[in-house]
Amino acid sequence: MSLHFLNNAITTLSSTIKREQTFCFLVFIAAIGAITPHPANITPIAALGLFAGAYMRRKLFLLVPIAALLVADLSGSGFYDLKVMSFVYLGMFASSLTGRYLLATRPKLGFLPTGIILSSLAFFLLSNTGNWWAYYPLTAEGLRDCMINGMPYFFRTLLGNTLWSLVFFGSYEWLKSHSLLQPA
Repeated sequence: MSLHFLNNAITTLSSTIKREQTFCFLVFIAAIGAITPHPANITPIAALGLFAGAYMRRKLFLLVPIAALLVADLSGSGFYDLKVMSFVYLGMFASSLTGRYLLATRPKLGFLPTGIILSSLAFFLLSNTGNWWAYYPLTAEGLRDCMINGMPYFFRTLLGNTLWSLVFFGSYEWLKSHSLLQPA
């Protein structure tokens, strides 16, 4: 009886270690991608949130883009206006939720373009709301101007999310199809 208990404890611990290693690896990849030189808004963090929401089983998926963004902020880009940062972090949180509720139980190939568009749009709206609140007059005109001025960043975000989603989702599916990775 105690041998069975010990075996279960070792299996549980091994599973936890693998999960933690995966979490740390994903955060590391996204943070490195955000710290290294890149065009504005073309980073892997939101795409990683989409990926984590689609594939990670536990609620840890919510923390992946937040942790990666925090690591990137602490080690490279630094901190800026707290209002703006709060909304940027909410945008990353939205990418994980989009992955979970749109992609986790649906065919990835068919729904990934919609997920990329929705997570990019959510990030654009949230981050620009933070910018409006911090840097623009709090009027309808101020909001309009903020959204118009942010449009180039929306297209960059969409491009970055598309490219990085293809890397994350494509690599995962390729590795899985070649039996180099166990399905999540």
